[in-house]
Amino acid sequence: MPRPSLHYMTDHNLVAHIKSSLAKGNTKEDIYRDLLAHGSTVEAIEKAFNSETESEKKEDMSKKTVHIIVTVGAILIGAGFFSFIASNWSGMPKAVKIGIILFAMIGAYASGWNMKKRATMPRTGEALILLGSIIYGAGIFLVAQMFNIRANWPDGFILWMLGTIAVGFTIELYSLFYLAMLLGVVSLIGHPVSIFGSFGYNPFLLTSSLLLLVATVITFLAGRAIQKKAPHASKKYY
Repeated sequence: MPRPSLHYMTDHNLVAHIKSSLAKGNTKEDIYRDLLAHGSTVEAIEKAFNSETESEKKEDMSKKTVHIIVTVGAILIGAGFFSFIASNWSGMPKAVKIGIILFAMIGAYASGWNMKKRATMPRTGEALILLGSIIYGAGIFLVAQMFNIRANWPDGFILWMLGTIAVGFTIELYSLFYLAMLLGVVSLIGHPVSIFGSFGYNPFLLTSSLLLLVATVITFLAGRAIQKKAPHASKKYY
């Protein structure tokens, strides 16, 4: 059956045709030439392109809104979970405490990865992975408290940051680096306070200094790796 003239297309069909052509990799100029050759007017084509642009903006805004909602939801769920655990923490055996932390962390990571990998609910999957990273960080401090591990508290944030970077690279979820940057800033501010606030000999300063050096090297390497993976994005800022 011969293809109908584009001159007789409705606005809706014209927008659909433009969207399909863009998806196939055709340039805007090629689409213009094709539509003009089939009798469509410049005004109709321009109106269809503007309509498609508005549709894309609305879709992007909707995706961003969903992403923000599920991210905030993940943080609130994490806060609620640990609030419940904290209220019953003293009466639990250590094995149960560790089991709860591991189960919650692995469960959040596994379910989030499954949703993201299958592309069924990618935004929710990313939020669950973020929740897993929050549980991992909280677990560091809870385990240190359980076993009375003595160290400078900013070291816990450095370990949390390194674990977050590792997960971000493993699953290629670079939004986790925003959390890693926040944790790095907290440790960067906290370490001088911890160091200058200790009078006399502090046996944990050597460990903290080595951990800071490792964190600096890993952060630099992570930044270089991200820059290589996104060269066009990085060039915008120069």
